[in-house]
Amino acid sequence: MRRGLINKSSFLFIFFVALFTILSYGFDQMVIRTEDKIRNLNIEYQNINNNLTKHQSIATTLNNISIATNLNFSQILLNRNLLIKSYLLSSIELEGTLDFFNRKSNKVNSSDLGRMIYKELIKVVDIQYEIRSQYVEFYITNEKYLKKINKKKFSLLYRLYQVDPNPLSGEKSEFFNQDLTKYTKLIGYERHWKNNYKGWKDYRQKAFDNFTSKEWYDVYRYKMVLLKQINDDTEILDDFLEKVDLMIENEEEKLINKFDLVKSASVQKNYFILLSIISQIFSLLFLLLLFRSFIIKIN
Repeated sequence: MRRGLINKSSFLFIFFVALFTILSYGFDQMVIRTEDKIRNLNIEYQNINNNLTKHQSIATTLNNISIATNLNFSQILLNRNLLIKSYLLSSIELEGTLDFFNRKSNKVNSSDLGRMIYKELIKVVDIQYEIRSQYVEFYITNEKYLKKINKKKFSLLYRLYQVDPNPLSGEKSEFFNQDLTKYTKLIGYERHWKNNYKGWKDYRQKAFDNFTSKEWYDVYRYKMVLLKQINDDTEILDDFLEKVDLMIENEEEKLINKFDLVKSASVQKNYFILLSIISQIFSLLFLLLLFRSFIIKIN
């Protein structure tokens, strides 16, 4: 190239070529950084989504347990006093026109009603045991998440629906007979019978034949204590479920915010790509103008 070929216009073209080349490089770097930002945001988004899914799964299971409990016990609660009232009515002496209400003369006598009171107690115990089995399996599987959600607010969360072999120890004042083993033995707990099914069967038959009205009323009270325990546990479960639902709402809000950030970062990335392309075009344009100026001067 001969001396004097580069003039002010050439320097100006070189300046713009360099400027737009640097801008193109800068925008390319911004695209790379934005892609890293989007990648990190997507990871955070996925983590929030995983947390949300887990919380929703926990809420669904807890809600199913609560609904199943209410469904199982709704009918029992509605008729909870029917049998004991019938039994007490069958046990009193009625005269004259009230003889119609004396159940002693009917097929369903006091022994039959006692057997039905016992069966209703067993039904409550069995349902409680089934709910406890489902809840324990759920709790063990999700213990880490449940403790994280709970934060020690509900101290007895792990004990919900626990089948206590001696649930009446704190309720003795409500029973006629203070020897509560007389009633816990009816359930057939292993600690009483050691797989002695015949002994348990004989004991039940003696109860059907010999229990007094007060003793059958105690069996009824036993059932009511269990129902109260189940109701109290269900209330705790529902309170905890409300806490989980609030956390789900928070996670959903976080997820929406994170999605907006991902969307905004994607738009920024597209702008940077567009600006990089425009910068490259201008850089090539001024490079062509520079070469054109050289050719004109040579000619």
